[in-house]
Amino acid sequence: MVAAACNATFAVDIEVEDGGAGIVRTELILDQAATEAVLDFEQGIPLTDLAEAGWNPIVDRTQTAEGGTRITAEKAFGTPSEFAEIMQELSGNEILRDFVLIRSQSFGQVDYEVDGVIDTTGGLAAFGDPALEDALGQPLLSIITGPPYNASPEDVAINVTVRLPGEVVDGGTGEISSSELETFGTWDIVVADADQQTARLVSTRRSISAQVLRGVAVVAGALAALIAFAQLLRIISGRSRSRQRRKRGPTDARGRPVVETPAETPEEEVEEASVETSSGYKVVALDGMGVLYREGDDVRRLLIPFARERGSLVPDEEIAARTRLLSLGRMTPADFWTSIGVAGDPNELDTAYLANHQLMPGVVKYLRSLRDNGIRAACITNDAPAWATKLRGNHSLENLVDPWVVSGSVGVRKPDRPLYEVLRRVTGEQPGCILVIDDNLDNLDTARDMGFGTAWFTSEGERSDARGHDLFRSFEAAADAAAEVVAAATATGDVVLEDRPAQS
Repeated sequence: MVAAACNATFAVDIEVEDGGAGIVRTELILDQAATEAVLDFEQGIPLTDLAEAGWNPIVDRTQTAEGGTRITAEKAFGTPSEFAEIMQELSGNEILRDFVLIRSQSFGQVDYEVDGVIDTTGGLAAFGDPALEDALGQPLLSIITGPPYNASPEDVAINVTVRLPGEVVDGGTGEISSSELETFGTWDIVVADADQQTARLVSTRRSISAQVLRGVAVVAGALAALIAFAQLLRIISGRSRSRQRRKRGPTDARGRPVVETPAETPEEEVEEASVETSSGYKVVALDGMGVLYREGDDVRRLLIPFARERGSLVPDEEIAARTRLLSLGRMTPADFWTSIGVAGDPNELDTAYLANHQLMPGVVKYLRSLRDNGIRAACITNDAPAWATKLRGNHSLENLVDPWVVSGSVGVRKPDRPLYEVLRRVTGEQPGCILVIDDNLDNLDTARDMGFGTAWFTSEGERSDARGHDLFRSFEAAADAAAEVVAAATATGDVVLEDRPAQS
């Protein structure tokens, strides 16, 4: 049909969506003469094979002017490998050759690339294959170039269009148009040209929020280094002055040594030291897994068993390593499932896996108590942004917890300091006004070093093991008294919420 047209265009439209899935749409456009010579609308057009192969065929003779016909078939793909298979189906890897889709993700941006070759060196014969010629009983080329069709390579054109998310990076030899959201590339070649043309289009989509958060993280890291350096100089200079005083000692007007009396603490230092500890906490920042949600070791106890049920044979250590990359924003959940050998629709897999996560007992009542007493609840967690969003939706936490500081959106994980700096900035509060509750002591050590209030969430841990952090036993015991305990935090900082009425 393609070759028989007096004027025929074989068009392929490739549309890639944000997540890397998309549609390949192919069109055969015949003018009126070709339509009358080739198609018999009264008998119907046999497109059953297309449907059986998973294509959605559409015939519309009103799409073109002067009685022409447009036959369209489209097929969806969900992965880059499926895209390559569909492109090979179109021409047996002859006319459209070596087409690939590459989607790569780094912090704050996703890159898309479609690459392939439009090859017309095989002429009109390239539209056929041995199976087709066996069915016809003779070579396809002899049919289309003989009467009544008398088609020639000048009559047939190939048109390829690619649409990618984001802004253009490289358009190769195609005609390119681009906006902030989408990039289009078009390649045209006539079969008579007997040429090979590379069709290559590369785009990138940047996340503004991620770029801002990364900037915050970089600035936070620089500030932390500067503060540490200044503190080190202060310690060194203090020790130097102390040694000098010990060597010389104080003297009176006659140069005789005198005994010093202890100096009182300057008023300014006393006032500064009491500002953060006496004012009470304005924000309570909860960890995700093991605090807000019941299971702390979610990778070992939830994710790996789920992957095994779905047929994954990837070793536990490799799954844990890829989960870490996921929580750093370096891959999407769809890429993650594929990388650990779990097949299926990524959204359905996310839903099934996240359904295993349960809220910690009493946490909703506790959050409502904070809200009712004017204290904000935040969450700072190591997780994939998509999973964190689905979880808070599953448990209706949108109106109880805000903001959410998620490692995958920033590109760093706890206990790295920049993530806590992001918490400070997005809440707009000083560290001394924020209480961080976590089940991981290393995370709490970092938070305390930065001036945050800290409480170790543990049901059985001993105070001797808490490294000086306060203890938080359970939400159920704390719910009724939460606001009073948090607001009354003083220089003693003893926030012990056990199974008895909590006291500060």
